[in-house]
Amino acid sequence: MSQKIAVVLMACRQAVPDPGLLLSPLEQAGLKARVIAEPCSSKVEVFQMLRTLASDSDLLWVIGCPEPACQLVEGSFRMTKRVGHAQDYLGEIGLEPERLGLAQIPAGNQGALDATVDEILERARKLGANPARAGAPVKKE
Repeated sequence: MSQKIAVVLMACRQAVPDPGLLLSPLEQAGLKARVIAEPCSSKVEVFQMLRTLASDSDLLWVIGCPEPACQLVEGSFRMTKRVGHAQDYLGEIGLEPERLGLAQIPAGNQGALDATVDEILERARKLGANPARAGAPVKKE
């Protein structure tokens, strides 16, 4: 495979105050990674997730705080619902819903960050390139 797997992370600034802790291990593993810092994960809309998967990434991960720790009270709950809706839609159009991941990480929890990185790497190896991504090679039947 000549092109690197691209991963975009939409991360709550409270849950991931230092995006480098996610970027470094992903890039060292050979992925092309980018973090979009969000004021709260509840600000991520379904259309943003789908548009990002269609244009920028092979995998998309939304990272927020655990529900009881969310500063906006219902932010993580809303994030979970929206990710679920987007995954349902991906399944309806024939893409793997697993291309969209979700993590709830307590701020400063390095173990949870490491587990999320491991899950992203495993999923990237399993799924490979996104066939719906702009510029992806078209399979001829």
